[in-house]
Amino acid sequence: MNFINPYDIIEIPILEFIRNLAVGLVLAVIFAWLVSKSTRLVVDTTQYMPLFLLLIPTMIFIITVIKTSIALSLGLVGALSIIRFRTPIKEPEELAYLFLAIGIGLGFGANQGAITVIAFIIISTIVILIKKFSNETDENQNLHLTISSQNPNKIGADN
Repeated sequence: MNFINPYDIIEIPILEFIRNLAVGLVLAVIFAWLVSKSTRLVVDTTQYMPLFLLLIPTMIFIITVIKTSIALSLGLVGALSIIRFRTPIKEPEELAYLFLAIGIGLGFGANQGAITVIAFIIISTIVILIKKFSNETDENQNLHLTISSQNPNKIGADN
């Protein structure tokens, strides 16, 4: 009877990892650009570029490492039970973008590049079509006005 030792270390092909990381970063940039052009969110969409550039490669790294060891995957479950996000998701669309970014990282981390790219293309097409056929106007856009002065005591609405 053969038992699998959960502490056996399996070598990860470095070129495969680098390829997955590179393609993941390219998709992260494309995805951040797509979100900035097609989102209906009221928040500043420039914050998504650094988020996706960190989230997608991090997920690729984590999944690549833990897919080789049961012990590491159980350790990750324990670590994730401690960590929680303190910033609530304000809009469902924002949550969908985060799930897609995590999905890209999971796909490449599990070395499923072809299906990940196909899914990304299909979902991106859907996002573009939703934006194209959406009849919403930009009524929800906020306008922020910042007034600065050398003498703040003289700033008033009547000036």
